[in-house]
Amino acid sequence: MTTLLAPNACQTMADLRAQIDAIDTDLIGLLVKRSHYIDRAVDLKKIEGLPARTTDRVAAVLDKVSTTASEQGLDPDLAHKLWAELIEWSIQREIRELGE
Repeated sequence: MTTLLAPNACQTMADLRAQIDAIDTDLIGLLVKRSHYIDRAVDLKKIEGLPARTTDRVAAVLDKVSTTASEQGLDPDLAHKLWAELIEWSIQREIRELGE
């Protein structure tokens, strides 16, 4: 992860934007890592005979994300929407790979 200036240490919009850009780069890197786990999930779901969409798991992840967001000071509705999109993208990817 990138070492960032504290928000209050940013003296110009250019400073602030550079920090946001660095965070965005880190977020992309984390999403890439997450996608590798989704790739492995496809392999394991094939072995274990599991479907791409597991409704209970989706609900549990969304609940946990909303709770974690709230605990850390992020709007839980925003986190829920972002993860719902991320999860749906992941499921569609799994569906293609599993041939469902």
